[in-house]
Amino acid sequence: MTPQEIQQISNRFYPEFRPYALTLTRDEDKAADLLQEAIYLVIKNHERFTNGTNLQAWVKTIIRNVFITGYRKKKRRREITEEQPPASNWSNQTTELNPAESDLGAEEIMSRIEELPEIYRRSFLLHFNGMKYKDIATITNVPIGTAKSRVWTARNMLRERVKRD
Repeated sequence: MTPQEIQQISNRFYPEFRPYALTLTRDEDKAADLLQEAIYLVIKNHERFTNGTNLQAWVKTIIRNVFITGYRKKKRRREITEEQPPASNWSNQTTELNPAESDLGAEEIMSRIEELPEIYRRSFLLHFNGMKYKDIATITNVPIGTAKSRVWTARNMLRERVKRD
């Protein structure tokens, strides 16, 4: 679907279904958000619409279901926060040592990384620099599972080398 088609659908649905969304939410901004979510679902699920059925009723059902889902989600969040109030003495709690902390400096860590076999080092550095596994797999010309395995293996090798030192 092109952006122009989406815009046409939005322009058609907003004025037609805005009053219905307002009756559900009783707030302009929430009604606009509700309509936006509903239009997204209409576009996403357009293949589920059966020709010959009432389009208006189908869209209103989607709007109502989106509203009910959001309402239930808010209600669950309220119940969870009411059941477990935040601890008032959180600042007095003891802290635990982080086992990942060590006396290694950045240069020492980089030297440990450089000691890794090339096959693992390259994948690890790509992942370390923020690249996704799919992209690492493409660059290294291996399946995605192999890319994940190489990064995991490199992490374990580094962990063992840091433990030894």
